[in-house]
Amino acid sequence: MNVLPDGVSVFIDDWLLITGILLFFTAITVPLFSRLKTDPSTGSGQRHRSVISPTSLFLPLFLIISLLLRLAYISKALFPSYFDSAQHYMLINNIMSNGAPQIFEIWRTDYYHLGFHLLAAFFASIFKVEIMTVMLVLGQIILAWIPLPLFFIIKQLTRSNWAGMFAVSLSAFGWYMPAHGVDWGKYPALMSLGLILFVLSLVILFAQEKDRLQPGKSNLFLALIGVSVLFTVFVHSRSLIVLGFVAIAWVGSELWMKFPKFPRHAIFALLLIVLIFVVTTIQGSDILSLLFDPYLDGGMLITSLVAILSILAYRSYPQPTFINLLAIDLLLISLFIPVNGLIPKQPHLTLMDRPYVEMILFMPLSLLGGLGLAGLENKVGRKYGKYLALIFIGGIMYHAFANHNFYPSDCCVMVGNDDAAAMVWMEDQLPVEVRIGIASTELKVIARDVVEGWVGADAGVWITPLIARTTVVLPNELAFDKKAGLDSICRKRISHLFVGELGQPFDRTKLIARSEWYRPLLSMPRTGVYEVIGCKDG
Repeated sequence: MNVLPDGVSVFIDDWLLITGILLFFTAITVPLFSRLKTDPSTGSGQRHRSVISPTSLFLPLFLIISLLLRLAYISKALFPSYFDSAQHYMLINNIMSNGAPQIFEIWRTDYYHLGFHLLAAFFASIFKVEIMTVMLVLGQIILAWIPLPLFFIIKQLTRSNWAGMFAVSLSAFGWYMPAHGVDWGKYPALMSLGLILFVLSLVILFAQEKDRLQPGKSNLFLALIGVSVLFTVFVHSRSLIVLGFVAIAWVGSELWMKFPKFPRHAIFALLLIVLIFVVTTIQGSDILSLLFDPYLDGGMLITSLVAILSILAYRSYPQPTFINLLAIDLLLISLFIPVNGLIPKQPHLTLMDRPYVEMILFMPLSLLGGLGLAGLENKVGRKYGKYLALIFIGGIMYHAFANHNFYPSDCCVMVGNDDAAAMVWMEDQLPVEVRIGIASTELKVIARDVVEGWVGADAGVWITPLIARTTVVLPNELAFDKKAGLDSICRKRISHLFVGELGQPFDRTKLIARSEWYRPLLSMPRTGVYEVIGCKDG
């Protein structure tokens, strides 16, 4: 069994994989380039010779720099991080092993986020590369690609290349989200973020150019938007909620623009009051307050800059600013909207959960920043606006290099070298019918103070996906040295226990203290495998 991914060698041995994935994402971005031709400022139907010429160097160069920084993550990643990654690996492996029947089986078991897994399975099959390597490479390329559609959104709304470049820089490096989503193993969610922005880019392009399109091309454009929406929802089902919020905000903005000046300002102020109230409520929740860590504790300087620019955004581009503010309000309020009974086996689910909202907030903030810089350009002129944009972009990059970690976060790395060696040993030494107890912790990511389930806390989550041994989760703080703890293990017919090197593993000292109940089979400096022998005594 080849447990370990290629690691550093991915930069050399898997260049074909990287190139193939890059070409795929470049291909799906082509519609944005191909439609960005007509500049309304030059008159209807006229061609602007250099609408995107200032970006001819910036976007490719930015993508290359961003990609190199993202791929540096892989050089120190032994395994994809967090417990979610093991689940994604298993799903991808099952799709590759069983094909279409397995896809329908996954749907039957209420798992819907299959787009990423199908794409990863496709690349792993085509390029004959280990699944873990594909997950790591694909995840980082997705991160590098996510900001690009923001340029086209801002460009279409403001006709400013520099505002678009600023929005791209802001979204990529302004905050440690969405990049930290990889540390959580949120690959489908990350992919959906880029696709949501892609869909919004297409919608804005269509809205602004529909009058100049021939009926046949208009229908094709609408079909492209429809397919893009379906694929986005296929990648992550909650994307539909986000797109729905944007649609509500868009329709609301159309109505808002019809009001006289004073009522418009009053309604906008009301949305700000709602935002302050919801933020204050969230800050008072131990579980939900983590949502703002990337934007306040870790990114207060950048968020403050966006807040200042938002004033200029409102003055120059009131409707897009209104849409962003209302969308933020809806995203935050959705954390408190229960959807009990709509999804089986998840009675406490809310419309959105904290991690997904935390990952997605960079989008409206980046849009507000881009709109604000365009508003600043309108005040000081394009020449000085360009210099200010360069200063802001340079400041963002400096802030990122000074404060962000481009390598796997210690908080979420769950597999060490000893763990990988232990899994190889278990595959060789333990029979397939064993039941291995692994450490787990409570999962709490919604507003209500309830435990949604138990999730893997160390490398034990990889045992089933990698070596096909049955695992049973146990609380990582279980009192193994107490009779009640042993009885719990015996009731679950657990024959062995795995103690991981990283994460939140079992307390080995409690196992060692009861040598008459647990016999060490493999003892490494920080990893161990124990046989449960206490159940034989009755």
